Amino acid sequence: MTAATAQAQAAPQRVAGSANVCSDAAIPADWVITSSYRGSGCATGVWYTIADTSGFNSASVCSQSPIPTGWVITSSYSTSNCTGVGVAYNIGNTAGQSYATVCSYSPVPTGWVVSGSFRSTSCVGTTLGYTIRKA
Repeated sequence: MTAATAQAQAAPQRVAGSANVCSDAAIPADWVITSSYRGSGCATGVWYTIADTSGFNSASVCSQSPIPTGWVITSSYSTSNCTGVGVAYNIGNTAGQSYATVCSYSPVPTGWVVSGSFRSTSCVGTTLGYTIRKA
Protein backbone atom coordinates (compact mmCIF):
# COMPACT_ATOMS: atom_id res chain seq x y z
CA MET A 1 0.00 0.00 0.00
CA THR A 2 1.40 3.42 -0.93
CA ALA A 3 1.30 6.42 1.40
CA ALA A 4 -1.30 8.06 -0.86
CA THR A 5 -3.53 4.97 -0.74
CA ALA A 6 -3.22 4.73 3.05
CA GLN A 7 -4.11 8.42 3.39
CA ALA A 8 -7.14 8.08 1.09
CA GLN A 9 -8.39 5.07 3.05
CA ALA A 10 -7.86 6.81 6.40
CA ALA A 11 -9.63 10.04 5.41
CA PRO A 12 -13.31 10.01 6.35
CA GLN A 13 -15.63 10.25 3.40
CA ARG A 14 -18.14 13.10 3.42
CA VAL A 15 -21.68 11.84 3.10
CA ALA A 16 -24.07 14.32 1.53
CA GLY A 17 -27.68 14.69 2.59
CA SER A 18 -28.65 12.33 5.40
CA ALA A 19 -27.73 8.99 6.92
CA ASN A 20 -28.76 6.58 9.68
CA VAL A 21 -26.14 5.82 12.34
CA CYS A 22 -26.01 4.09 15.72
CA SER A 23 -26.40 6.52 18.62
CA ASP A 24 -22.85 5.85 19.81
CA ALA A 25 -21.36 6.91 16.45
CA ALA A 26 -19.49 10.20 16.10
CA ILE A 27 -21.58 12.90 14.44
CA PRO A 28 -19.58 14.77 11.76
CA ALA A 29 -19.06 18.54 12.11
CA ASP A 30 -22.00 20.55 10.71
CA TRP A 31 -24.30 17.50 10.88
CA VAL A 32 -27.31 17.30 13.21
CA ILE A 33 -29.61 14.62 14.61
CA THR A 34 -33.04 15.02 13.02
CA SER A 35 -34.68 11.99 14.64
CA SER A 36 -33.91 9.03 16.87
CA TYR A 37 -35.64 5.68 17.17
CA ARG A 38 -35.29 2.27 18.77
CA GLY A 39 -34.17 -0.60 16.54
CA SER A 40 -31.98 -3.65 16.32
CA GLY A 41 -28.51 -3.65 14.81
CA CYS A 42 -26.94 -1.13 17.20
CA ALA A 43 -25.39 -2.08 20.55
CA THR A 44 -27.24 0.88 22.12
CA GLY A 45 -30.59 -0.13 20.60
CA VAL A 46 -31.04 3.44 19.33
CA TRP A 47 -30.52 4.81 15.82
CA TYR A 48 -30.08 8.45 14.79
CA THR A 49 -31.07 9.98 11.49
CA ILE A 50 -28.45 12.66 10.84
CA ALA A 51 -28.36 15.39 8.21
CA ASP A 52 -25.80 17.79 6.78
CA THR A 53 -26.67 21.45 7.44
CA SER A 54 -24.43 22.77 4.64
CA GLY A 55 -26.42 25.13 2.46
CA PHE A 56 -29.31 25.44 4.93
CA ASN A 57 -30.37 28.36 7.14
CA SER A 58 -32.67 26.46 9.52
CA ALA A 59 -33.39 22.95 10.74
CA SER A 60 -35.39 20.97 13.29
CA VAL A 61 -33.16 18.75 15.44
CA CYS A 62 -33.43 16.49 18.48
CA SER A 63 -32.26 18.17 21.68
CA GLN A 64 -29.34 15.72 22.03
CA SER A 65 -28.00 16.90 18.67
CA PRO A 66 -24.78 18.86 18.41
CA ILE A 67 -25.51 22.45 17.38
CA PRO A 68 -23.25 23.55 14.50
CA THR A 69 -20.88 26.48 15.07
CA GLY A 70 -22.67 29.76 14.36
CA TRP A 71 -26.15 28.26 14.82
CA VAL A 72 -28.64 29.12 17.59
CA ILE A 73 -31.73 27.55 19.15
CA THR A 74 -34.74 29.69 18.21
CA SER A 75 -37.50 27.56 19.77
CA SER A 76 -38.22 24.06 21.06
CA TYR A 77 -41.14 21.66 21.31
CA SER A 78 -42.19 18.24 22.57
CA THR A 79 -42.04 15.43 20.00
CA SER A 80 -42.18 11.67 19.72
CA ASN A 81 -39.59 11.78 16.89
CA CYS A 82 -36.70 11.99 19.35
CA THR A 83 -36.56 8.74 21.36
CA GLY A 84 -35.16 9.15 24.84
CA VAL A 85 -35.47 12.94 25.06
CA GLY A 86 -38.86 13.86 23.61
CA VAL A 87 -37.76 17.42 22.81
CA ALA A 88 -36.69 18.98 19.52
CA TYR A 89 -35.14 22.34 18.72
CA ASN A 90 -35.65 24.67 15.81
CA ILE A 91 -32.21 26.05 15.02
CA GLY A 92 -31.07 28.85 12.76
CA ASN A 93 -27.80 29.84 11.13
CA THR A 94 -26.60 33.32 12.14
CA ALA A 95 -24.47 33.80 9.01
CA GLY A 96 -25.48 37.10 7.42
CA GLN A 97 -27.56 38.12 10.45
CA SER A 98 -26.95 40.98 12.87
CA TYR A 99 -29.37 39.92 15.63
CA ALA A 100 -31.52 36.95 16.68
CA THR A 101 -33.99 35.90 19.36
CA VAL A 102 -33.02 32.62 21.01
CA CYS A 103 -33.89 30.27 23.86
CA SER A 104 -31.89 30.97 27.03
CA TYR A 105 -30.11 27.58 26.67
CA SER A 106 -28.95 28.35 23.13
CA PRO A 107 -25.25 28.63 22.43
CA VAL A 108 -24.24 32.23 21.76
CA PRO A 109 -21.92 32.35 18.72
CA THR A 110 -18.41 33.76 19.05
CA GLY A 111 -18.52 37.51 18.43
CA TRP A 112 -22.13 37.81 19.61
CA VAL A 113 -23.49 39.17 22.91
CA VAL A 114 -26.75 38.94 24.83
CA SER A 115 -28.43 42.33 24.48
CA GLY A 116 -31.71 41.62 26.26
CA SER A 117 -34.01 39.05 27.80
CA PHE A 118 -37.74 38.44 27.59
CA ARG A 119 -40.44 36.02 28.71
CA SER A 120 -41.03 33.30 26.17
CA THR A 121 -43.44 30.42 25.69
CA SER A 122 -41.51 29.19 22.65
CA CYS A 123 -38.81 27.29 24.53
CA VAL A 124 -39.76 24.05 26.32
CA GLY A 125 -38.31 23.90 29.83
CA THR A 126 -37.84 27.65 30.33
CA THR A 127 -39.80 30.88 30.15
CA LEU A 128 -36.73 32.95 29.28
CA GLY A 129 -35.49 34.00 25.87
CA TYR A 130 -32.60 36.23 24.84
CA THR A 131 -32.06 38.78 22.15
CA ILE A 132 -28.51 38.47 20.87
CA ARG A 133 -26.55 40.69 18.49
CA LYS A 134 -23.16 40.88 16.85
CA ALA A 135 -20.71 42.63 19.17
